[in-house]
This record gives sequence, structure tokens and C-alpha cells, in this order.
Amino acid sequence: MDKKIMPQIASERNLTAEEKKTISISKRKKQKPESIFCSSECEDKVLDIVFDKNLPHNDAVDLFEARLTSATGHLDRNLGIRLLVKGTEALPKENHVNIAESLDEFAKAMQVFSPEDEYEGQLIAQLIVLHENALEFLNRASRTDRIDFTNIYLNGASKLLARHHETLDMLLKYRRKGEQRVSVEHVHVYNGGKAIVGNVDSGGVNTKFEEGPHAKV
Repeated sequence: MDKKIMPQIASERNLTAEEKKTISISKRKKQKPESIFCSSECEDKVLDIVFDKNLPHNDAVDLFEARLTSATGHLDRNLGIRLLVKGTEALPKENHVNIAESLDEFAKAMQVFSPEDEYEGQLIAQLIVLHENALEFLNRASRTDRIDFTNIYLNGASKLLARHHETLDMLLKYRRKGEQRVSVEHVHVYNGGKAIVGNVDSGGVNTKFEEGPHAKV
């Protein structure tokens, strides 16, 4: 029997500029951060970090430390690794999880936030830990049939998420540390005067003048 050939249907339209932009942003977000650990576990559970053997030793060390800094914000290798280890240990426990893989996944999660320094790295590590533990509590709440346990888990998740939002707010405020803003909500000016209306920030003053006894923003 001859196979039926389906006719090619011509597309009715092309992607708009906005749709192309959306696809481009999505593709950039899907790009995975570089791994910073290529390691193995010995029988005594000592983590053995293996650098890229295809590079000269000094270059391999520099590459590892650069990726470690991009994840943790730490310039010191030992402090960066310590932050990853402590953060990983604070995550919900899973069975048969490779230590090296756990560290690498935690590092990749931190890389997405692009910490600029050690303080940002600490806040980002807290964000990830709080978020993961909150989801674990919500998961437990959905799997239990006991109302009292459900309430306990939901209460714990609520507190963790609240602390997560507070930590995120701290991170955003820290990243805006160079900005100075003054908001003017209400100005009274007597007859013959002028009111300066606008926002003042570190980039200069953006103002306009209004006449009248009661100038408002």
C-alpha cells in the first residue's frame, strides 16, 4: 500500500519581534551553568576534587577557582568550598545521594544568582536552603493523612517561606546599596512660591516646578 503524503501546510504568519525576544530570553535561561566539581568519593567518604586533566595544572586550578567564585562570591577557595558544603548539608536529606553531585548541584543553583561578593553568596545560600526545606515541608503535608501533622508541616513551611522572602529582600536591598532615593509625597507652598516636585537619586535630580499655594505630587 502506498504511503499517503501529507500536504505541507504553509505557515499563516511569522514570529513577531516580541515573540522572538521571548524565545531568545528563554534559550538564554536554559543555558546550564558550568560545573565546578568533577570529583569522586572514596570509601572513607573523603571528597576528592579532580581538576580538568585536559588543561595544564595551573590553568585547571585557575578555572576551578573562577567557577567557585562565580558560584559563592568567595575569592578564597577554602571558604567557598566550606559554604557549599554547609549549604548542601542543610538541605533535606535524600537517600543514596553522591556528595560530589550534591555540591555541584548546589553550586549551579548559586551560580544562577551571580553573587558579586561573599555577603551575597551567604544570602543566596540561605535562600536556596530555606526554599528547599519549605518545599520539603509542603511535600510532607501533602503525603500525610493526619490533620495534626499537616498543620505542623504547613506551619513550618509558612515560617520558612517568610524567612526566605525576608532574605531575598535583604539581598535586593544590598544590591541597591548605591542608590539613594527621596520620595516627595506632599508639599505646601505659599503664594508666590514654587514647589520642587520629583525624585532625587544618585544619578542627579529630576524635577519640575509647580505654581500655586498647594502643590502636590
